[in-house]
This record gives sequence, C-alpha cells and structure tokens, in this order.
Amino acid sequence: MRVLFSTSNWMGHYFCMVPLGWALEAAGHEARVACTPEQAEAVSRTGLIPVPVLAGQDTMYQARMLRYLAVAQGDTSVPGPLPHPVTGVPVADVADYDILTEIVPFARDAWRIVERSFDAIAGFARAWRPDLVVHDLLNDEGALAAAIAGVPGVAFGPGLMGTDEDPDTVGIGPGDPTGSFPRHGLPPWTRADITHFIDPSPTSMLPPIGTSRRIPVRYVPYNGPGIFPQWTLEPRTHPLVCVLWGNGTSGTFGLQVPALRHVIDAATEHGADVVLTANAAQVAALGPLPATVRVLTSFPLHLILAASTITAHPASSNGVMAAAAAGIPQLTLPLRSEALFIGPRVARSGAGIDLPGATAGKAEISEAIEALLCEPVYAKSAAEVRNDLLSFPTPAELVADLCELARSGR
Repeated sequence: MRVLFSTSNWMGHYFCMVPLGWALEAAGHEARVACTPEQAEAVSRTGLIPVPVLAGQDTMYQARMLRYLAVAQGDTSVPGPLPHPVTGVPVADVADYDILTEIVPFARDAWRIVERSFDAIAGFARAWRPDLVVHDLLNDEGALAAAIAGVPGVAFGPGLMGTDEDPDTVGIGPGDPTGSFPRHGLPPWTRADITHFIDPSPTSMLPPIGTSRRIPVRYVPYNGPGIFPQWTLEPRTHPLVCVLWGNGTSGTFGLQVPALRHVIDAATEHGADVVLTANAAQVAALGPLPATVRVLTSFPLHLILAASTITAHPASSNGVMAAAAAGIPQLTLPLRSEALFIGPRVARSGAGIDLPGATAGKAEISEAIEALLCEPVYAKSAAEVRNDLLSFPTPAELVADLCELARSGR
C-alpha cells in the first residue's frame, strides 16, 4: 500500500504523524511525506522520505504579520514590545510598520503560494497514485490529493484540536481558501467534508469533530531527535518543573511575556528545580536565573517530561500531549488563538490549571504551581489521563484498519 502524508508548514502538526509513518513502513508499506522544502531536512531526520513539493509562507513571518495586524486594530491582550513582522526585532511603536498597507501584498502573495501548493500536490498525486492520504488538520492540500487520486483521505489531529472548531476562534477558514477543488474539476470542499479523523486526544479532553468518524490512536511522543539525558536518572531531592517556551511563542509575542519569569520564580520559591526549554534570545531576555534552573535548547521535550514532576507551557498541542503521555500535571498559559481553547480542555480533565498567559500575575501563577506540586488530585487525574492514552490502539495496531479503509472505503 502506498500512503501519502501531507503536512502544513508548521513542524508541530507533523510530529504527531511520524510514529504512524514508522508503523506503516515497518509493516512493509510505502510512505511519502509531502512537505515544503524548508521541512525536508526535518522529515529526513525522522527516517521517512520527504517529497518537498508544497509551498508555504514562512510560518513565523506569517504569525507575526497577523499578530501585528491584530495589535494595529486595537488588540491589547498581550502586553510588551511587539516584534517587527519581517525582522522580529521589537518595535517602539506600532506605527513603525505600516501594516495596513503591507498586509495587502502579504495576503496576495499568500493566496498565490497556496494555489501553487494545491497544484503541486495534485500533480504528485496523479503521478505517484497513493492508495491512502493522511494529512494534518490544517493541510487542505492533502484532502485534494486524496480526491485527485480517488482514494480515502484521513485527517490527523495533533491532539485537542478537532475538525469542527469555530473558524473565528482558531483563526483558520473552513478549508480550501483558494477554491482549488473546483479549479481541478472537483466539488467544493470544506473541513466539514472530512470523513475520518485520527485523533490522539484523551477522552477527558476530546475536541469537537462534527460528523467525522473519530479513529483513536495512542499518542507516541516525537519531538525531534536527541540524546538521552542521563542526568534525569540521578536521584532527586526536589521536584522538577519543566517549563516549555518554544520559538513560536517568543517569535510571535516577543521576549517580554511576564508569565515566563513568574513561572520560573514561583517554582524556585516553592523549592523546585527547573528545566527551561527556550531559545538563546529568550533566555538572555530573562536576565540572571537561579542556579537551580537548567537551560536546554532544541531538545526533545518528551525526554525531559518523563523525569518531571509538573510542567508549564503556553498550551500548545505538542506540550499538552507530551505531558499527558508522561502522566504529569500541567499549568497552561495560552497566548495564541488555538491555545485559548486547548488550555481550558486540559483544565476540564482535572489534570491541570489554565491561566491567561498574557495577563496572569505572579501571585496566581505561584498559587497554581503550589497546587500542582502539592495537591494529590492533580497527579491522580494526570495518571488517569495517561492510562486512558495507553488504552488506545498503537500506530502499529492502526495499520490494519487503514489498509481496510484503503481497500474498501470502510
């Protein structure tokens, strides 16, 4: 069986699909990963074969442009200096960049890029003829490839994001923004047309999926290659708080989000050691750090979470799912659009506390850290979430079902 994976130009949405790619290859099937040229090296490092035919704007530039536009239109939800859309350097005043003028060619270029991406994957699907297409939730091109090849298409979610989210809340449209399906002689398509949805979300955090059929799968963490940190096996006399602060958060919202420093200070004040994953610029912006803080950059977070007591992060799907798989409580501090509904879903499970990442003060963050460290109910709920994930079929066990779907459509 030939399986085409197709991924958007945002690494986190691809990582969740890697173990399924491994399982298919191990079972003797052919897997290819349609991606942008920028992602080809990262895909190669997983051991899967990239097909760099897709096109996409630089995701950080895109995120900064949209964030800058929101601020120019009056959004004051995140305090602090605003990163310049092109350079990422903080600007003194929002008027320093004429976003209302620049957004016009930006949107025009984005439209053309998306059209090229749809056309490219259509051409590859006609030439390679996959038997099944698996695409990430934001990659509408994969749905077109399935339709072109006349085979089933399956969406794959990163966790806690569904096929029937409110487009205004998530910040995405209903699908196929350029009308590429009709351009290729097919009926119009929206995300409401997704029929099968592979979803690793814990039962207590399920997202809305509309009429899609949910196919549960065990979440197998993959966050990139790395060397096992042997120091995590050393006897520990203090709890360990893992603080995840990715490049996307710093690049989009700047280096001065107070919640990050509040988390570090609160954890150390409560007697915990801290491991911080952040880029060099973000670490430098924090100023002097306590001796009990260990800083890591570009490190596979699941290797650290396995040794951590609790974690704090901006409510990304990757952070939430990796912590859920590790069975540890979470403090979510959402900033970006999709995180604003992911965080409350974590809190709903009882395995974490959700606070607004833009405005949470030191006192309430300290109170949340203390509760997660000291109140057994959070650790109990986190363990229940982990056991729930372990009850789902593994990617290897899913292979037979996908073969049947490719063969019969069921």
